[in-house]
Amino acid sequence: MKRILTALVALPILLFAVWSSSPYPFVLLTAIAVVLALGEFYRLASNVECAPVPIFGYIAALLVIACFVLDRSVWIIAVMAALAIASLAAVLSRPEQMNRSLASAAATVFGVVYVALLGGFLAGVRMTADSSATTHLASRLITLFFAMVMMTDTGAYYTGRAIGRHKLAPRVSPGKTIEGAIGGFIAALAAGPLCKLAFFPQLPLADSLLLGASIGILGQVGDLAESMLKRGSGVKDSSNLLPGHGGMLDRLDSILFCAPVIYYYSRFFSLAQ
Repeated sequence: MKRILTALVALPILLFAVWSSSPYPFVLLTAIAVVLALGEFYRLASNVECAPVPIFGYIAALLVIACFVLDRSVWIIAVMAALAIASLAAVLSRPEQMNRSLASAAATVFGVVYVALLGGFLAGVRMTADSSATTHLASRLITLFFAMVMMTDTGAYYTGRAIGRHKLAPRVSPGKTIEGAIGGFIAALAAGPLCKLAFFPQLPLADSLLLGASIGILGQVGDLAESMLKRGSGVKDSSNLLPGHGGMLDRLDSILFCAPVIYYYSRFFSLAQ
């Protein structure tokens, strides 16, 4: 019940941000989600005796998102370079923790790459301008994206519960099965044509299937990767922020791995129109 109630509250907020006439509600929502998820990542890192420098990570994360919003992705290199220098300088000031300096600096930088850089791709998609043939292009692309991600999760969950027999990665996530993974992949494939019929007639069928296949695979890899981080850190959920869903990072795990796919497709689609 908690899971359903949380979804009933969160889904209208997400839809409003995605379909708002301005891209900035979605950008703001993305920034909030990224900062919360990054904080959870740093807490996971602290569980394995790392001592990241969160303040530098948060600043870099917001700057990365700003680079996507301003369409200045080349500036991300400068942000990451500055973060690497600042992180090493910060751990240099902790000589009593010298044995953790490498892990601490690496966790600070990797957290921004994993959460903010990958998440920032969605902010970049929301800034996509309409083409001559397609209005609300950014909103359509992001809705398509979330439909595919959610269909993957739903298909994997219910297929696994119904017919799952063979474990997919028992040491990482004991509940996931090969049958469930196949069900999630098929559901992702089906999501594209359904979205084409429902609200995105301009989407080529072949493109919808290719996107579905990519997201159906990467989304499940992302889910497993975050499960590995949690299991290695000795926790079940990244936090209890979202009742019934765990933490923000738990909700973003599949999204982060798939976001670059929809970002680069948005650029291809705009050029093809």
